[in-house]
Amino acid sequence: MSRYSVVDVGSNTIHLLVGEVDGGAVLPVTGEKVSARLGAGVEKTGRLDDERLGLAAETITLFANIAALNGAPSPEILATSAVRDAQNGTELVERVREKTGLGMRLISGEKEAALGFRGALSAVRREGLVLVVDLGGGSAQLILGEASEGPEKRVSLPLGTNRTTERFVEEDPPTDEELLALGEHVGRLLPDWEVGGAGVVAVGGSARAMIKITRERLTVERLWRLSEEIRARPSGVLAREHGLAPERARVLPAAITTFAAILEHFGKEEMIVARGGIREGTLLALAEGREI
Repeated sequence: MSRYSVVDVGSNTIHLLVGEVDGGAVLPVTGEKVSARLGAGVEKTGRLDDERLGLAAETITLFANIAALNGAPSPEILATSAVRDAQNGTELVERVREKTGLGMRLISGEKEAALGFRGALSAVRREGLVLVVDLGGGSAQLILGEASEGPEKRVSLPLGTNRTTERFVEEDPPTDEELLALGEHVGRLLPDWEVGGAGVVAVGGSARAMIKITRERLTVERLWRLSEEIRARPSGVLAREHGLAPERARVLPAAITTFAAILEHFGKEEMIVARGGIREGTLLALAEGREI
């Protein structure tokens, strides 16, 4: 069985996934991640920080070597919102080419959404209409479509957790007023889609962090209670209590507020979290010989 690999250069975390594909399911072989926080400051400065840019290039080089050692050379390297939006994003592309000889794709928000939809539904068995919400550090992808047919509508919005935290959240823990302003901002940007009986599937690191904290159903009511619970202590304490990366704990209040606002906007009571996403979607596309 052939092995495939992808390096996902996100705004918070750089991930490696090496895996095989069998019957439409991704079978992980190995995975690694490094919290480079590449998107930190991009909302304010418009540029990738030089030190973080260097760390990202070294990490991608390391991950390419690990992929080769696991039988999947020449990984697909995908850069999303942080690199896509930064004025100096192409500098990272050039550094990676110099170090590895590999190209990096600055994929569009629409392509990111399509890959995320496919990957999410490979990890959870859903039928009928589905709304996938992929919340990253720099952007949020919303994808609506039939599970068996693929995306019908998709949009990429500047609602990533790094971006909204930098813009709206100064205090740690955040104040009620800060999160109220953030939630109202989310509501203004969301599309006016008719989603009918669609189920909501959330993907991304913040979504996974939420189910690490609570094993309860993620209803709108539970999300608002969870927001109150984590605002009772600073992010450093939250990180220690739940085994989260400090940078993930710092943006979690913004993430919870964003998810709750999305559910309320579309009149949905509950969402589930999928462990699949853009990386799994990429491996499926590679296995099928489709262009990324």
